[in-house]
Amino acid sequence: MDELYAFLFAGLGIMLLLMVFFGGGISYTTDPSAEYENETFPDNLEWKTIELGTVSLREQNGEKTEIIEKEFAVHRGLLAGNSGYAKRFEIDEFVLENMDKTTLSFEVKDTNNYGSLSMILNDETLMDENAIRGKYNFELNSSEENIIEFETSSSGWKIWAPSVYVISNLSLRTEYSFREFPEYDFFISKYIYSNQYKTELVFDFMGADREFNITFNNKTIYSDVPLSRVTKIDLNDVKEGPNEIRFSSEGEATLENVVIRVYYYR
Repeated sequence: MDELYAFLFAGLGIMLLLMVFFGGGISYTTDPSAEYENETFPDNLEWKTIELGTVSLREQNGEKTEIIEKEFAVHRGLLAGNSGYAKRFEIDEFVLENMDKTTLSFEVKDTNNYGSLSMILNDETLMDENAIRGKYNFELNSSEENIIEFETSSSGWKIWAPSVYVISNLSLRTEYSFREFPEYDFFISKYIYSNQYKTELVFDFMGADREFNITFNNKTIYSDVPLSRVTKIDLNDVKEGPNEIRFSSEGEATLENVVIRVYYYR
């Protein structure tokens, strides 16, 4: 029985060494070279398969709502003096670059309507009127750094009370759209690189409304729409160590069962 365990552990150790030596991820059950009808492969080939799964290229939509201030009040009067409101807020650079719409909203929670309410964004007056209670929305031309200000005019001859506005739920809503281009890194060991036969990208083309691009190690290797369902593209400039492949498009495209296959000599 001790002898059986010794053989078992020795076998496991050899398998572990082989995985480390060859870089891992090697398939031995189904030979992918059988897919090729017009190409003869050497008998002493092994292969490594790197699965990327589904690659989806399409425009993504995002939205973000931020409460700038929950509640505040502004007032102005001959005897009460002047109390305004100012707040600085920022918009993320990524959101700003991909902006579709920016909306500032607030609610006039209470007012005596003794004066007008002014709202100023980045020194531009967006509102100056006697505002009744209710909700207000303004579409903005915003920048990365912004200053929003509220103030009210004087109550004038009503010297017994200042003009007052109570503002609640001052909020900023941003709507944006962007394209996220999938990027993948994979590693080629020194042994596989030195004994490489060829490397290829294989995928099932599911559809595209315009051409898409594939960039491999910062070089565009494909810019088209496939004519067949199963598509194979040679990756000629494989490097020892890390490699990067990137997919991009101005339209929409879907690729499934995306794999990278590395053939090398035993």
